[in-house]
Amino acid sequence: MSPYPRSAYSRSRLFRAIACSLLVSVAPAALANAAISDVAMTTAICADAATAAQRETCQARQIAHLQLALAGKPASNGKAPATNAIPVTGSYSETARLGDADSWKTEEFQQDWGLEAINAHHAYARGLTGNGVRIGLFDSGVGLDHTEFAGKNHQGLKIGTILPDGSRCRPDYYLGGEFDPCFGTDGGRAQIEATYWDPDWERLLSPERARELVDKTQLYWNSHGTHVAGTMAANRDGKGMHGVAFGADFSSARLFADIATWLAPTCAFFRFCEELSINATASSFEDMYSQMNANRVRAINHSWGLGSEPWDEEEQDLIYQDPELAPLWSAVRQGSLDSGLLQVWAAGNTRRKPTPEDAPIAGAYATLPRFMPELEPYWLSVVNLKQDEEMAGHYLLSEYSMRCGPSKEWCIAAPGTEITSSVLGGETMEGAVVKGPDGNFHLEGIQALQQATTYDYEAYTGTSMAAPHVTGALALLFERYPYLTNAQVRDVLLTTATDLGAPGVDDVYGWGMVDLKKAIEGYGMFRVDTEVNMVAKAGGTHWWNDARVWDVWTNDISDYKHNATFTFSSPFADAWLRMSGNNSFYGLNVKGGILELTGANTLGSDVLVNGGMLLNNGVINNAVQV
Repeated sequence: MSPYPRSAYSRSRLFRAIACSLLVSVAPAALANAAISDVAMTTAICADAATAAQRETCQARQIAHLQLALAGKPASNGKAPATNAIPVTGSYSETARLGDADSWKTEEFQQDWGLEAINAHHAYARGLTGNGVRIGLFDSGVGLDHTEFAGKNHQGLKIGTILPDGSRCRPDYYLGGEFDPCFGTDGGRAQIEATYWDPDWERLLSPERARELVDKTQLYWNSHGTHVAGTMAANRDGKGMHGVAFGADFSSARLFADIATWLAPTCAFFRFCEELSINATASSFEDMYSQMNANRVRAINHSWGLGSEPWDEEEQDLIYQDPELAPLWSAVRQGSLDSGLLQVWAAGNTRRKPTPEDAPIAGAYATLPRFMPELEPYWLSVVNLKQDEEMAGHYLLSEYSMRCGPSKEWCIAAPGTEITSSVLGGETMEGAVVKGPDGNFHLEGIQALQQATTYDYEAYTGTSMAAPHVTGALALLFERYPYLTNAQVRDVLLTTATDLGAPGVDDVYGWGMVDLKKAIEGYGMFRVDTEVNMVAKAGGTHWWNDARVWDVWTNDISDYKHNATFTFSSPFADAWLRMSGNNSFYGLNVKGGILELTGANTLGSDVLVNGGMLLNNGVINNAVQV
């Protein structure tokens, strides 16, 4: 089982990077006219594509528009045309109104059908945008100069292997080589993919095309991370599309270093391709988490997984228990335990086209709390939904998505099919892989690629596109509930989801579809014993006509299967929570502040007041002990 991750979307290449250096080395002579010892041999470059058409699209990109070359059509050598570009609408003036959810469904809003599907407009109508919240992503890097990220306090983190002297490896310098080059990336710059056209193409192409391509290196951007970031937090500015949490800031770190592919005919036709890139190390993971936590990132999006996911729990256990991977698992674990950081993981994609019940289980990273139960409060596994073509407003698991499987207790479903978001266009034939004075290889031509860059929009499909809808939704809820911990906000998101599939939590859809309309109204259930310490008033617009009340929960709240007790406390005597639903959870304790009940409450045990104040303006069908 390969431990190497891949992006979890249907048009991606098979990415090669992770904490352990386990790639098989070969020695292509011509990539830089010198021997290279750490070039990886890979097969099935586009094996993770969801459909035959998408695999063809992926293959065409991997071989740098080979089909165009063979057809004798010109290759782009400058500004690339926008793909599915959305026209800019000019200067922007917000016309949406607080209290009117439908007024937020602008043309820009409707470019991502997922926004309405998760009821994001209801959160916007309550004044929630993610303002003041920082979320993160660990991906292929973000083109922060894309217009969708202008004017915000987004960050590109420079991470890398920590060297013996305590310094960090220089970002985006090494491409590979014989002398143990180290891993370093800049998350504010997208990964560059370089393709060298082997001289053997000269006998297969027309003379004109051969002169244009052969023995040259083509550079282009990998837009995966830019697309994910757009879904999370692209600007609401009247052009293109906007993210779920368009008012939030994000920090971007890059897992995938630049990569060079040796494009020989055997690569194009038989998929045996030689690649040159450097893998992330455990210390670079530690560096990433350290910076995310130092920047107070509250949830981080991971739209990637293993290059080949385990088929069952037994195979997962082999990976979890691999001693060579122990430093990696430790870094991932401490990333959450040190600060309460939530980690949102794409469940993974499949090519099997199964029924939902027969889909493979979620990937190893998404299911990690099986191996480390202490991570469960900080984990989310996300599966990909598509729109039901036969029933409007109904959603189904994509036939290319993994199911929740053993991650079901922390799994949620979100839109991930044909999601439009920001991408980078443009390419250049002016690249080169050169050997530096240190004996390692470097990429040249980056400035030419930057000058050729266009800022476009495309529709991608995969659990990679579902996960950022969840991370963006969390940002809105962090703003909505400034007094809840990260883990408690996660539970609000899970317990207010719309049930799909079999009744209750199931191994296909987990808790169901994200529903922000319900999530902004308090918990749906208490999954576990829950103590809320109210230290701040609710975020967003307060719709209730009582200035004394700090927050109001309107949902009917039950508990899951743990006989959960809710404890309310606050260091402030006037901290006031009104629970207006008809509640049926197990136990209730009041330890500080003011808790008001206005609905019909039938609990599983007596109510205990041991400090603070309990106001009963409804019905309590239980004894109250003071």
